[in-house]
Amino acid sequence: MNFLEVLLAAALFALAVVLSLYVGYLTVELTKLKYVFEATRHSNCNSSNSPGSLVLSTCIRLYFNGAFVVEVYNITGDYPYTS
Repeated sequence: MNFLEVLLAAALFALAVVLSLYVGYLTVELTKLKYVFEATRHSNCNSSNSPGSLVLSTCIRLYFNGAFVVEVYNITGDYPYTS
């Protein structure tokens, strides 16, 4: 193999590694968003001190993208009322 073939092989390998990491990142993000969608599909996503609701779960998402970002999801449901 000459130098050009080695350089091309190294570039293709680096591209494959970067694409694999990016696909993994997208898979993790899709899983997080699917969790939030499924958790809030039949509930209201309100603040935890809303009257008449019970906090069933809280999803906190932390990530670093140039600045720290915190997203808090309060998944609430209403009390069962009987008459």
